[in-house]
Amino acid sequence: MLWTLFLGLVAALLRTGKCSIDSLALAAAQTANAIYRDSETGLVFSSNFALYKADGRGITYRVAIPDTAQQNTAYDVVIQMVVPNDVGWAGLAWGGSMPRNPLLVAWRGSNNNVVLSSRMASGHVQPTEYSGAQYTLFQTGTKSNSTHWQFTALCKGCTAWQSSSSTRYLNPRGGNRLAMAYSPTKPSNVNSPSSSIPIHEVHAYWSHDFAQAANTNFEATVQRLTS
Repeated sequence: MLWTLFLGLVAALLRTGKCSIDSLALAAAQTANAIYRDSETGLVFSSNFALYKADGRGITYRVAIPDTAQQNTAYDVVIQMVVPNDVGWAGLAWGGSMPRNPLLVAWRGSNNNVVLSSRMASGHVQPTEYSGAQYTLFQTGTKSNSTHWQFTALCKGCTAWQSSSSTRYLNPRGGNRLAMAYSPTKPSNVNSPSSSIPIHEVHAYWSHDFAQAANTNFEATVQRLTS
């Protein structure tokens, strides 16, 4: 449960006098692991909806992995995010916290193109570029409309990384703690993946079920999407 965000939303609702049973239920039930079968890409995703506003606005985070992925080994992962247009930048922490794990920061460029920035932070400081995780944006599954934008991308280096003196792995057979961050303000240079980013306004975490994300023929599907 995203208690950090939940308490912040409750406090905001109390301040505005809009705290009802329905509002509290919405804040408390902001994520749910679900299976999403994407007919456009042909991938099966494990999907979570992360609320960032008390009025119900949120970001959808979806993960797809190969069914051949083994524990304590690195494997490729496909990330798909659906983001409302009022979001300046949206972030994902693969290790469930800001410091010392691969971070993905995404936003829209000046031509409404999607910009993906691979980063890592040594602490609660401005994250810097991280070459250990590399993203390949798919044309299929990347789109926008009048209310949202979506991207789909392959990541190599997101499921295993060096943490202190050991290597940390994401479990392909169960839940992994992921984290999100959101800011309504865009980066200073929207066309540069290395641009400085404003401090996030909201952050939260959840347990994402990777077992539901397993795909047969994952490699063949990814090859088709990248060709």
